[in-house]
Amino acid sequence: MNAFDLQHPRATDTSALQRPFRFSLLAVIVASSLAHNAAHAAETGAPAASDNQTMTVSASADDAVAASPATDYSVPVTRAGTKMLGTVRDVPQSVSIVSKQRMADQQLQSLNDVLANTTGIRGISGDMDRTNYYARGFMIDNYMVDGIPTAFAARWNLGDAQTDMAMYERVEVVRGATGLLTGPGNPSAAINMVRKHADSKEFGGTVSASYGSWNKQRYVADLSAPLSDSGNVRGRLIAGWQDNNSFIERYGAKKQFIYGVG
Repeated sequence: MNAFDLQHPRATDTSALQRPFRFSLLAVIVASSLAHNAAHAAETGAPAASDNQTMTVSASADDAVAASPATDYSVPVTRAGTKMLGTVRDVPQSVSIVSKQRMADQQLQSLNDVLANTTGIRGISGDMDRTNYYARGFMIDNYMVDGIPTAFAARWNLGDAQTDMAMYERVEVVRGATGLLTGPGNPSAAINMVRKHADSKEFGGTVSASYGSWNKQRYVADLSAPLSDSGNVRGRLIAGWQDNNSFIERYGAKKQFIYGVG
């Protein structure tokens, strides 16, 4: 019994000594594996000396507008809402954009025609030529050309609704408060008319003629041409003439316009 009692503690002590040894061996294996993976990642991420090459990428968001299909009603990028180039879905407001192709297809020849076909805009006409527009219960007094606000007062309405759309690329309507665009104002909407630019490096253009009721005649010419061999200097000329009578006796309208840009 005495011999058994002496050997039993020895066996217990031996197992106690082996247990931390096994844990230490496992820790060493895990640590060495992590160190190997870290060294491999460092070697993979380090650039080789022969790969020191520079790649330059340049692009303009305006090119996306110029490259959009002629039959497309959408506008890839816009400055509406924030004055920074971006897509319509990035603008945190309700935005409607009427493109030049839609204006051509639907014969939207004046600002009055465009706004009459824009969501959320209501017009109240005082006579044949003067119309005030409302959005969200307030009268719209924020009119812009190429993002630059213009002076407008309802009591001095000079017939802005008859502004001819032949000179404009698109019309952007931002509904709601437009403090980022026009400063303090009412929470109705902002209307921005974007003019056409000389963006063609080849000679081209369009000539159109239209006729309608009450002896209406309308002729518009839109010509673009490069002014230098490289095409870096370009020009564009738009001219039009319109004459029409009305269902009102002794009332008619005659309009001539010319617009040039380089």
